[in-house]
Amino acid sequence: KPNMKLLLTLLATCATFCTAQVNPCPNGYIVFWMDSVTPVCLKFAMYGKGTWTNLRMMCQAEGADLAKLDGNLHYQVIQYINNQRPDLQDEAFWIGGTDAASEGYWVWAMDGTQMDMSNPPWYPGQPNRGTIANYACLYTPDFMFHSCDNDRKIYAICQI
Repeated sequence: KPNMKLLLTLLATCATFCTAQVNPCPNGYIVFWMDSVTPVCLKFAMYGKGTWTNLRMMCQAEGADLAKLDGNLHYQVIQYINNQRPDLQDEAFWIGGTDAASEGYWVWAMDGTQMDMSNPPWYPGQPNRGTIANYACLYTPDFMFHSCDNDRKIYAICQI
């Protein structure tokens, strides 16, 4: 005969804490957390390599945009790649940063907010290469921010 009091306590506890474990993201997206209550849905778009512009359009076609990896979210992505997806460690990914509109003024394309220009999240000596490299990417092996050549073909990280 089950202990009803214990069962009710477990159910009440689960009602409080188990709901946080539900993935609020669409199929194919992974939940990351901006803070303890704000989910961020990211997708490692691995179905084809392309330029920043082309893969941004691909993200937008599914209601997303290239990822805005602000603050702690960037480190969560690095930890995810290193700890859970070692198959991604030799890849590079477009993210939503660009200075194409104004050379040297890096913004997140998703909302136009200015990017953190510190080191980290930028790799030492980055961004560089002027107008040849107007788009931000995460580059192996460190996955810090790099300014990547406009015509480079790599994967992307989409965000909803």
